[in-house]
Amino acid sequence: MFELMLMRHAKSDWHSHTADVDRPLNDRGVQDADSMGIYLGKVDLVPDMMLVSAARRAQETAGQLLNHLPVAENNVIVDRALYLAERETLCEIVELYAHENQRLLLLAHNPGMDDLVSYLASTPPSRSASGKLMTTCAVACFRIDSVEALKKSGQGECLNLFRPKQISHA
Repeated sequence: MFELMLMRHAKSDWHSHTADVDRPLNDRGVQDADSMGIYLGKVDLVPDMMLVSAARRAQETAGQLLNHLPVAENNVIVDRALYLAERETLCEIVELYAHENQRLLLLAHNPGMDDLVSYLASTPPSRSASGKLMTTCAVACFRIDSVEALKKSGQGECLNLFRPKQISHA
């Protein structure tokens, strides 16, 4: 059994005139990522390892989290394949890194993250007012029996789905 935390990057700056992969976080994104890092530490959801997309907005989100979570630098892996990855690719990457009795955080992008949450969940988590599962900076926490369980849908128990708007009131 292992725990998988799926996180979508925080809100990015659409007004920056850069390539998509180089888009930074906006002020709200920095604040949400910082708040999420504080909250995850407070509720003792510290990952053993983080897999992070190579996109700047994902890197900056991870940086804000790491200000509050004691994850060793050598346990933070940047993987280019996570950039705009589809569900199948996300599952393959999880299979490479997941270990028994470990908590793994995967930080990537929609629509892949929405799709992965829907695929894994034995019971679908609630959607936001906008109809999304993984709003920016959301974290879905799953318990999964084995890496083999990733090969079939509905095999994960969604323990929590935290969104920035919800934790700001917690």
